Amino acid sequence: MFILDLNLRLAHLLQPHLNDISLALVATCLVVYGDKVNGFLKRLVSSWVFIARVMAFILMCTFGYGLLALWSQPLVYWGITRVDFVYRPVLLLACFCFLGILAERKRHL
Repeated sequence: MFILDLNLRLAHLLQPHLNDISLALVATCLVVYGDKVNGFLKRLVSSWVFIARVMAFILMCTFGYGLLALWSQPLVYWGITRVDFVYRPVLLLACFCFLGILAERKRHL
């Protein structure tokens, strides 16, 4: 009973911060998989002239990652809010642990 009560209190504490938590999940995913996105961009623009490659990289880093975060954060928020209130703390803990494991496997930690 104590664990269930603690879980419900944690769910109530997390509720006002779900926007920030979903943004943190998206940002973490972008950090973990940013090398894949940069590798794809590198292959795409490798035949371009130097100035165009630099501009493409700058645009991708400034606008591309920003737009990915901006557009995917509401989707992650929507997914979190669809989970039953009681299971949200466990889901969020599991998501961050999973992302931590992925980061460790990609040698980011």
